[in-house]
Amino acid sequence: MLSNEDISVGYTQQDYGVTESDTSISSTSANGFKPLFKLYRHMPYEEFDELCFDPELKPESNTLLDPLFPENYKQLHPNDISIATYPFSTDGLSLLSGFIEASHSQIAMGSFSQCPATFEEITLKSVPGLRIYPGALPPDTQRQLLLNVIEEYLPPELHLTNLDPTYHIPKPFNLFAHPPDTAVLARSENTSPTTFKALQNKKLRWLTLGGQYDWTTKRYPTFEPNTKDFPKFPKSLWAFLSGESQIFKTSINPEASIINFYSDGDILSPHQDVAEKSSADLASISIGCEAVFFCGLSKDKMPLQIRVRSGDVIVMGGDSRFAWHGIGKVWQSTTPDYLAEFDYTANFDQTDIDPQIAAGRQHYADWILNKRINLNIRQMLD
Repeated sequence: MLSNEDISVGYTQQDYGVTESDTSISSTSANGFKPLFKLYRHMPYEEFDELCFDPELKPESNTLLDPLFPENYKQLHPNDISIATYPFSTDGLSLLSGFIEASHSQIAMGSFSQCPATFEEITLKSVPGLRIYPGALPPDTQRQLLLNVIEEYLPPELHLTNLDPTYHIPKPFNLFAHPPDTAVLARSENTSPTTFKALQNKKLRWLTLGGQYDWTTKRYPTFEPNTKDFPKFPKSLWAFLSGESQIFKTSINPEASIINFYSDGDILSPHQDVAEKSSADLASISIGCEAVFFCGLSKDKMPLQIRVRSGDVIVMGGDSRFAWHGIGKVWQSTTPDYLAEFDYTANFDQTDIDPQIAAGRQHYADWILNKRINLNIRQMLD
């Protein structure tokens, strides 16, 4: 089993609370993931960047894939990887604009001038059903997604976070609507109070949308829609992914999502997502800092290592839907400038926005500079 020593640079499975199966890895069996956690534990970003261009520099990085430069992986595994190119169709653009239009507060769109004319789909024989879409989300969409996570997905009382069992979190939960030194009281005398600055920096780790996954029992409390433990999925995110997506080449009815908030050096131990009754595709969206993502059909073999950047989308379907996966490391200050230098106070609709929330937007750019936000969207019911 991965010990606390082995994963001291980030969150353990218990700490992070996103395990959905018995993810323990026996110390007596082969463990293909463990050498990779050790490899990346203290690796500087510059070394990781160099490794992506030359995976042969280290024997453990033999399965490292940089989706923007797949030829490096292809040289090592010529028969494993396939790359297809698709036009960014009118339907795809409508999907992106529909997401923004369904959001509570909308970005001032510039006709998606930064949207690429084409996008790529990477598939691998070694992980059947896994599909990688590097840079699939243009900057405007990523900015809107960041705003929605903070202002639309976090606030509702029914959307639980890892903080709720420990602290008296004010509802609606507005992460930046209070001064940083504002106290947040603990629910137990054995736990010290904290501050909003601490919540922003490290303590906020996950948020659940739709079906409210129970981290203790590793299951959903109910599969009955429109109940307290299975509230409606946010309209904007549902519109983004429902139906036959023209961008992600997937069909999914979004009913639950785990949103993970990562900081510098964080990891996520190997696990499988098996709590749902549906085997429909799982979509994973990344914004913010870069990370290395592990994915493999067996926990005993070295997994595929994928460099993930802001705007990347990964779809786990087919055999890969129940693959073992995790995060090897997150690197700070790797958020692209179009997120970290954007003025969130001037480029979004301010109509009917609480003045405290509007003022809080001045902190979004600095916050996302050293954060990685990952949205895992899944279908619960067949």
